[in-house]
Amino acid sequence: MLSFNFAGRNSYDDYGILISQRPNIPSPKRRVNIINIPGRNSNLRFDEKTYDDITLTVECSVKDGENLADKIDDIAVWLFEAGESDLTFSFQPDKKYIAQVVNSIDFKQVYKYFSEFPIIFNCRPFKYAVENNIETINASGAKVTNPGTIESDPVISIYGSGDIVFKINGQQISLKGIAEKVIVNSVIQDCYDDVGNNLNGIMSGEFLKMKPGENIIEWSGNVTKVELLPNWQWL
Repeated sequence: MLSFNFAGRNSYDDYGILISQRPNIPSPKRRVNIINIPGRNSNLRFDEKTYDDITLTVECSVKDGENLADKIDDIAVWLFEAGESDLTFSFQPDKKYIAQVVNSIDFKQVYKYFSEFPIIFNCRPFKYAVENNIETINASGAKVTNPGTIESDPVISIYGSGDIVFKINGQQISLKGIAEKVIVNSVIQDCYDDVGNNLNGIMSGEFLKMKPGENIIEWSGNVTKVELLPNWQWL
C-alpha cells in the first residue's frame, strides 16, 4: 500500500487516503546562467552550483461513506496547517523531503462517497537522511564517510578553549578566543554559542562542507571533542 508521512501523520492510517500510483520524482534544476556574447562561438556559462526547488504531485483519492465531506475538511486542515514539514514516502522510508503544500486542492467528487484530488508539494531540492545522528569525534585526523550524492552542510559543535583551527579535507576555519564551545552551522551560515549569542566575529574562513565519500576531520588547538550533525543529502 503506497502512503506518505507528512508532519507526523500517515496518509493512509490517519486519513484513509489511497495513492493511485507512485509519484514521479524529478531531479532539481541546477542554476546555470547562459550569456550570449556577440561574435563568440557558443555561450558563456556561469554555474552558481545551487539548485531550484522541486515539485512533487501525488494523485490521491478518499472514500468514507456519509462522512466524506468531514474527512475532506480534516485532510485540508492537516495539509495546510502543517506548513513546511518532513515528507517521506513508503517506497523510500529512510529518506525525506522538506516540503510544503502550496496549491489549492481540488477535491473532485467521482461517486457519491468517493473523491479524487492531487496534492502538490513544493520541496527543497534534495532528499535528506531520516536518521540524522550526531557523530562524536574525539581525535584529530578522524575519517567520516558521506553516503550522500552531493556535498552536505554540517552543523559542527566544537568543545574547547582558546584559538582553534578546524579543517575538513584541508579546508579550514579559524576560531579566536573560544570560551568553552562554539557551533559552526553551515546550513544557515552562522556561528554562535549554546544560548544563541552571535560569534561570527571570532570566525574567519568559509563555512565548511562534506564531500561524498571519505572526509578527513582535523584540528589544532585545545579541542576536547567535536560533535558533528552531518545532514547527508541526495539529488
